[in-house]
Amino acid sequence: MPKPRILLTGAAGGVGQLLLPGLVESYDVVLTDRVPAPGMVTGDLADPDFLAKVTSGVDSIVHLAANPDAGATWDELRTPNVDVVASILATEVPRVVLASSVHVMGAYAGHRQVPVDPDWAPAPCCAYGATKALAEALARVRAYQTGRSVVALRLGATSAEPGDVTALAGWLGPADLQQLVVRALEADVTFAVCHGVSANTRSDWLVRNPIGYEPVLDSEDYADQVPVDDYWALCSPGSGTPR
Repeated sequence: MPKPRILLTGAAGGVGQLLLPGLVESYDVVLTDRVPAPGMVTGDLADPDFLAKVTSGVDSIVHLAANPDAGATWDELRTPNVDVVASILATEVPRVVLASSVHVMGAYAGHRQVPVDPDWAPAPCCAYGATKALAEALARVRAYQTGRSVVALRLGATSAEPGDVTALAGWLGPADLQQLVVRALEADVTFAVCHGVSANTRSDWLVRNPIGYEPVLDSEDYADQVPVDDYWALCSPGSGTPR
């Protein structure tokens, strides 16, 4: 039997590189990014012709490509984080796994209303989080109107190791990232939202979910190695836009 064919967007980025080893054995993965790299189909997903080319014949899309800057302006975010997502969701590819962000719920974390329940209403802490909330809403529309599946993953601080002490509450390690995306690709759901964080002792995020994701890593293993930072304090009222 041929392997399912998957398009991985934003594949040259840090999250894509952490994810790819967990996909290559089970899936035929097509890699795309705006950044030229070996094995990469290079182009701009905002170009309809390029989008049509790279989505042709794929069974699923794992969409990571975005402007990830939590301090970016709406003008900087609109095309990559909203318009491109709308175009991805308008394709007839049966399943889209959409990289959202915990910033969709960042105001709860900023107010220390934790642990944050994935079923609560979105409460973005910045324009970046708002674009991800809008992307989730567009995903729900697609699922409702067409019956084609979308799973939105609210990724936390995704890295090989936590980068600072604040990341201990929302870290997503490589093995859990890989499990999370595979679960999202295989789950029998039409629409789902899942907090993408590891099983962290200090977690601010509930990972209750309908896709069978069961994280195993714990940022506490790195607690005595990381520098001090106070990221979510910047999401508190009156603090301005976070970095």
